[in-house]
Amino acid sequence: MWAFLSRRLRTWVLLSVAVPLLSRLLRGAGQQLETRRGPSSLSRGLRKAGDLTGRVARKGAATATDAATGTRRAA
Repeated sequence: MWAFLSRRLRTWVLLSVAVPLLSRLLRGAGQQLETRRGPSSLSRGLRKAGDLTGRVARKGAATATDAATGTRRAA
């Protein structure tokens, strides 16, 4: 069935479903790890990755932030 969907529709489905789901999973894994073993670089990294993907999914790629500098960049 996936092959019958147009390219634009597949892209929209991935961006509207898969990216927020990935964000939630990363953030949840980071929080779970932090609850069990305390704060670590891995748990902070997972939570930050979850926040970053969630931010990109909510605001779109045109206003995404550069992870290294924290500044907004144009796509």
